[in-house]
Amino acid sequence: RIVGAEALLRWRHPRYGEVAPAVLIPMVNRLGLHLPLFDLVVREVIDVLHYLRRHGAEVPLAVNASIDTVCEPGMAEQLAARMWDACLPTRLLKVEVTEDLPVLDELCLSACLNTLKAKGFTLSLDDFGAGSATFNVLSKMPFDEVKIDGAYIRDMENNTQSHAIIATLIALAQRLNLKLVAEGIENESVLAALLSIGCHIGQGYALARPMERAEFIQRQLAKPLAMTVKAI
Repeated sequence: RIVGAEALLRWRHPRYGEVAPAVLIPMVNRLGLHLPLFDLVVREVIDVLHYLRRHGAEVPLAVNASIDTVCEPGMAEQLAARMWDACLPTRLLKVEVTEDLPVLDELCLSACLNTLKAKGFTLSLDDFGAGSATFNVLSKMPFDEVKIDGAYIRDMENNTQSHAIIATLIALAQRLNLKLVAEGIENESVLAALLSIGCHIGQGYALARPMERAEFIQRQLAKPLAMTVKAI
């Protein structure tokens, strides 16, 4: 079943076609446009959440936010006010902190994340295990969820070390009382392997490909039956 979704940004340039996020996001950050972009995505997500709730459906939606965005003064208060203005509970909006570590100001990040959590937002750490500073941040920050980096997932069938690392991360998340999501699930055999070692939430092409807003809404309102997986 669908237990959550993630808002994905795609840019279809009239001349260059599809611009990959790996190109777009660094460009946005370099130009200092991360806040207007975050505002645009949040506006769309709140609109979708409001529409779904009005039609009797609820599903948490995640928005990606860089550390600079999360640490913007007043961000938590502004985000909460926008949800309240739309008559939406803040638990329906998940803030997914992207892996742009190392963290230069841990105290600031911790304070901002705790404020978001106090407002009722769910906090997720993206690309868990990809960066050298991830474990340090995880031990100090109030995350509710971690997402295993897709590189490990895609490699787990051919690399026993990747398989062992994923099993260890699953056990660690359980010990820390964290929800764990596997990214990059691209075939049924990987899905089966993850289920066998206790990972029950995931995202990837084997579960659901990225879809346009109207298609996602239609799928949610239809409430199709599926495996217990996370389609993002």
